[in-house]
Amino acid sequence: MNDAQLSALFSGLDTRPEFNAQLLGRLQQELAQDAQRAQDARRLEQLRHRVAHEEMRGAWRQLVGRFVNLETGGIAVLAVAAISSMWSADQIRQFMPVVLFAVGLLLAFAPLLAPVIRKLPWAA
Repeated sequence: MNDAQLSALFSGLDTRPEFNAQLLGRLQQELAQDAQRAQDARRLEQLRHRVAHEEMRGAWRQLVGRFVNLETGGIAVLAVAAISSMWSADQIRQFMPVVLFAVGLLLAFAPLLAPVIRKLPWAA
């Protein structure tokens, strides 16, 4: 390559002494903009999380309010009193893992069983 070609090739380059300062200024400005965008995205995600959390909390309150009432509390107390009067403490300790496992299975399959039970003629 000759000088004319090199001059044409590099003619658009900025070689002023303040070029480095301007470049650093632009980079700092872009970094600040990126940081601001990240902070805005973080705030938006925190807001979404808070809204979803409040919705979930409301759903849990509704669910617990529907199933936990005086009747279910009374039934639970009656069941505990009946079991504790019929069985000794050793028998209760022996069968407690089985009972807890059965209750866990019942709770796990409740969403699947609820529509079936609602369709039964005596459940209407």
